[in-house]
Amino acid sequence: MDWIEWFGYLASVVVAISLTMSSIVKLRWLNMVGAALFSTYGFIIGAMPVALLNLFIVFANVYYLQGIYRSKDQFKLVAVEASSPLLGFWIEHYQSDIEKYFPQFSTDSLLGQGCYILMRNSEPAGILVGKQQLHEFEIKLDYVFPAYRDFKTGDYLYHSSGFFEALGVKQLVSYTAVASHQQYLVKMGFKASADNAALYQYKLS
Repeated sequence: MDWIEWFGYLASVVVAISLTMSSIVKLRWLNMVGAALFSTYGFIIGAMPVALLNLFIVFANVYYLQGIYRSKDQFKLVAVEASSPLLGFWIEHYQSDIEKYFPQFSTDSLLGQGCYILMRNSEPAGILVGKQQLHEFEIKLDYVFPAYRDFKTGDYLYHSSGFFEALGVKQLVSYTAVASHQQYLVKMGFKASADNAALYQYKLS
């Protein structure tokens, strides 16, 4: 096979991978790249229907991505009881994914904790579970549903909600040994403890 045919296969693979994304933002970005590759492939081999259709898909993805990034989402934290059927449903629904990022978490640990549903545009977008001790709040679970993992929910929770400040909290702590979760915490402003590699702290101003 020559390089042109390999180029076509590459475009196919990128489009196929895009359709496996649970996040709509990642789906559109990858789909746009795949469509751009397919459009280029179409122009190279002189297949105008392929080239023009995929060029249209590129512009469609650009249009919707602009809408996503320009939209002003509405967020809210809704307090629920540890025994809430709704909370139990979402934890059970995403149990296998939750275990990837919070292997130490279990439903047994919900008792005595503060439990909240993170709402985004009136839709459930995540779960927050934690416990406050004086001016410190330990986060036991900060799980965002796959479709909403564009950091907007985390940015709201830690930077603009005013939720922790209203509780009189001065420091947030989270324990994790999961690399991807550690990266998320650092992006949100947490800092690793010098004494404990699994401890991450965030001081509120």
